[in-house]
Amino acid sequence: MAYGLFWAPRQFARNQMIDVLTAYSDSHMPEMARVEQHWMDVPVFQEFDRGDEPVVLDYLQKQPLVEAVLDRWGNRTLWIRYGDRLVKAPDNPTTQMYRAWIAQAETYPRTQWTPRASQDPDHDFVPSTVVRGDQYMVIKRWRPGSPQVTGALRQVFGGNAPLRIGIRRTVDAERQNLPKQPWGEDPNLQADPARINETLVKIPTLSDYFGEGWDLVGIPFADEAAKFKIQYARLKWTAWSVGIAIAAFVALGFWLRHRSQKRALLDADRMASMTHSLKTPLAILKFRCDTLRLGRLTQDQADEELLKLGSEVDNMSLMIENGLRVIRGSNENLPVVEVNPDWLRDVVEDLEPAFEAEGRKLELRLDEITGRAPLPSLRSALFTLLENALYHGKGTVVLESLPLRNRLQLRVSDEGEGLEPHQLKAIGKPFLRLRQQGKEGFQREGQGLGLSLLCQVAEKEGWGLSFASAPGMGFQATLEIPIA
Repeated sequence: MAYGLFWAPRQFARNQMIDVLTAYSDSHMPEMARVEQHWMDVPVFQEFDRGDEPVVLDYLQKQPLVEAVLDRWGNRTLWIRYGDRLVKAPDNPTTQMYRAWIAQAETYPRTQWTPRASQDPDHDFVPSTVVRGDQYMVIKRWRPGSPQVTGALRQVFGGNAPLRIGIRRTVDAERQNLPKQPWGEDPNLQADPARINETLVKIPTLSDYFGEGWDLVGIPFADEAAKFKIQYARLKWTAWSVGIAIAAFVALGFWLRHRSQKRALLDADRMASMTHSLKTPLAILKFRCDTLRLGRLTQDQADEELLKLGSEVDNMSLMIENGLRVIRGSNENLPVVEVNPDWLRDVVEDLEPAFEAEGRKLELRLDEITGRAPLPSLRSALFTLLENALYHGKGTVVLESLPLRNRLQLRVSDEGEGLEPHQLKAIGKPFLRLRQQGKEGFQREGQGLGLSLLCQVAEKEGWGLSFASAPGMGFQATLEIPIA
C-alpha cells in the first residue's frame, strides 16, 4: 500500500503531463515539418554565369544553409558559397569531398542523401545533406549557432516564431552535463543541446532528414516553458496531496484500530488487576466468617466481628467502584479529604487478620502531619502495597508516614530478599511474576497485576510512586500524596 501510494501520484502526474505534451507536440508538428521541408527544399534556380547576379543573391537569401551548388545538365561546374554570392570551387580537399558526395547522391533513389560519419570529418558537429533538383544539386550544412541557421529559421517562421529550434545528437539526449552555449539562450531562435535536455517540453522529429545520429528538436520559449513547469508542479503536488490524504486516512484507521486493541487489552488488564486486588479482602472475610462459624466468641465479640464484616463489605464495594471507574476512564474525581494517622490505623487494622494468618508482624511509624487524597483510591493503593509486602516479602512489614517538602510520603517496607536491578526496573508491568532462584514455578500464586493497577491509579490521581530494592536489602514502596 505504501509503495502504491508513493508510485501512483507520480505516475498520475506523469500520465497527465504526457497528455499535455502530446497535445503541444501535435499542435506544433506542422512548424517542425516546415523546418524539415526548408532543409530538403531546392527552389527553382535560374541559370547564372558569374555567381553574383541578383537571382543568385535572392536565392542565397532565401536559402541561408546552402554551401555548394552544381549544375547537373550544364558544364557540371561546382560553385561554393562565399558570403552573398557564389564562386567557382577551387581544387582542394573540401571540393573533392563535395564532388564525392554529389556523385553518390546522383545514384541514390531518393532526392535527398546524407553523408555517413566515415564520409564527413565534421559529422559529429555539423549535419550535412545533398538535395537533388531538376537541374541543380545543392549541398546544405546546419552549423549550430551560426547566423545562417538563424536566417533559415526566420525564412521559415517570418517574424513570429512559435517555438525555438535546435539540433542535437541522439547520443546526447539523456546527458545532463552538456555545456550551455550563449547562442542557445532565450529568446534566440536557436536552442543548444544543454537547454533542450533541461526543458520539460520538447518535440523531437525523430526523422532521418538530418543524417545518421541527428535529431531536430523544438522547445517552447521561456515564458511558455515556465507555464508548463508550473502546470506539472501543480499536477504533481495535487496528486501527492491526494496520496498523502489517503495515506493519512489509512494511517488514522490503523492507529484507531491499534488504539482500540490496546484499550481493550488495557481494560482486560485492569479488570484482572481489580480482581486480583480483591484477593486479600476476600481472605479477611473468610477468616472472620470462619471465626464466627466456630462459635468460640462471646456475644459482644461476635457482634464486633459482624460490624467488621459489614465494614469489609463496604470497603470491597468502594474498591470495586474505584476499579471500575479506572477501567471506564471516567474523569469524575472522587472527593479529596484529609488522610490522618487514625485513618491509616483503621486501614492497617483491617489487614491484621491476614498478617496473623501468615504469622507476620505489621509495625506502624506514623507522623502527625496529614495529607489529602480520595480515600477509596488511597485505601486500595495501601492494600496493594501492604499485601504485596505480606505475600512477597519477609520479616516485619513497616508502614510509616513522613513529610517531605509539600508531600506526605507513605512508605511500606519489608525485610525480604530484595530484587535484582532488572527486576526492580520491570515493577508495575502487567503479568510480572518473580520466579524462585534455582527452582521451577513462581514464588506466589497470582498474575502480577496488583502493582500494575496501582501504577495506573497513582498516575491518574497525580501521586508519586517509587520503588527501591537491592539483593538482601528488602523491598520498599513509597507513595507520595499532597500535604493537607
